[in-house]
Amino acid sequence: MQNAVNREVLKQQILEWGATLVGIGDVRQGLAPELRHLPVAISIAVANGAADTVLQKDRVMAYNHQSCKVESRLENIQRKITRVLRQAGQRFFPIPPNSHKPDRRFAARLYPLFPHKTAATCAGLGWVGKSGLLINKQHGPHLTWATVLTNAPLLPDKPIIKSHCSRCVRCVDHCPSKAIHGTHWRRNRGNTSFIDLTACSEQIQKNFQDLGRAVCGLCVLVCPFGPALGNFIDCQSPKNGRV
Repeated sequence: MQNAVNREVLKQQILEWGATLVGIGDVRQGLAPELRHLPVAISIAVANGAADTVLQKDRVMAYNHQSCKVESRLENIQRKITRVLRQAGQRFFPIPPNSHKPDRRFAARLYPLFPHKTAATCAGLGWVGKSGLLINKQHGPHLTWATVLTNAPLLPDKPIIKSHCSRCVRCVDHCPSKAIHGTHWRRNRGNTSFIDLTACSEQIQKNFQDLGRAVCGLCVLVCPFGPALGNFIDCQSPKNGRV
């Protein structure tokens, strides 16, 4: 037997459980056939905060913004959401954060069928930047995301349908591998290519050799949305992989 889930009460609970942002999106148009029985996405994000670390050696710089603690918090919030949905007799499917990483869980293997960016843009929490990252107006790209798909009849928030990056090209100019194309995102434009994945991967491997960490993240660091962390390199353009 299904019971109603109070939309506003659930969103407030999610914030109290430790989420930085929460939104609800109608994702019917973005679902693969395997997931079409779950047309509502609860999109949640946690700010990276103290996890942010600038790495530098000589003139090689990278930015680490990943945190196991943040991911654990998101997964804990997901468990609490699914408990509410289960008690209400609703169906659900949690997609864990950072599912692009090697992960043997069934949900992680399904991640290519439904990325967190789709849920977040449908829920009005952000847009896809020229870097291909999800950008929120207040927090920029400094967030880690997770999603819970459900069939609960929750009223969706107003979606974001186009990029707010305007003429900004900071991530394009500061990409050491010149991998970012500078493409403007717009919903329903199909499989838009934002970055050269090969060039990006090669830069990350180069940073592993130079810095001992397989990260780059300068596109996160220099984004004008969110914390003003990139101002100290704003007047410099990287040359040959250097800042």
